[in-house]
Amino acid sequence: MNELYQLESGHIGSQTALDALRTKDHCRILVMSDSHGNYRLLIKIIKQYGPSCHAFIFCGDGAGDIAELLEQAHTDDEIKQAIPPVIAFVRGNGDPETYPVSFDIGKHNPAYQFEMKGTLFFPEEQTLTANKTRFFITHGHNQAVYFGHQQLEMATIYNNCTHGIYGHTHISYQENFPKCKLINPGSISRPRGGDQPGFAIITVEKKFTDTAFIKISDSRSDTPSFKVM
Repeated sequence: MNELYQLESGHIGSQTALDALRTKDHCRILVMSDSHGNYRLLIKIIKQYGPSCHAFIFCGDGAGDIAELLEQAHTDDEIKQAIPPVIAFVRGNGDPETYPVSFDIGKHNPAYQFEMKGTLFFPEEQTLTANKTRFFITHGHNQAVYFGHQQLEMATIYNNCTHGIYGHTHISYQENFPKCKLINPGSISRPRGGDQPGFAIITVEKKFTDTAFIKISDSRSDTPSFKVM
């Protein structure tokens, strides 16, 4: 059974699941960003792709959607089981630092002893290790990604990561740099630059990673379709 508690590291899940992810062979990571209140679409993606993934990364601008996901999963076992066992997320430029939920999400976190019960924290940056591959996660506004990727590249390397995952531009993107790879899944609800709504799944093998960008058609309908590009 997946656990819905925020660890001292900021991740959602159990420490056992987080430790297992670090060395787990053949990982799949669901990556989304910039949902901007479109929880209806976010939960459809979770239900379809979450059960086959080992972690979920969210790159910001949708704090309310993440809080609603956790809130609903707390009382709905079907959704709880659909969510990958580890969630890593960050605060976007449009997100608050904290968001309330109705249950004691920090009960296993000693750092929460002076906080109100039900306080969900959104860090500015986060790291995640899967199959010994380290990911640096940020929204991107603090690294000025609209003006280039140099700051993000430097931040990724500084945090001893080989992959930088970000959002903010609402445009899907992937590029290999000399010391790291940068990936933007795009926006599931407000794409820009002629991009379609979309997200990504990163497959992590021992010696390489592979990113599948999945585009969404009829995103406003009750039955959106998904296509790997």
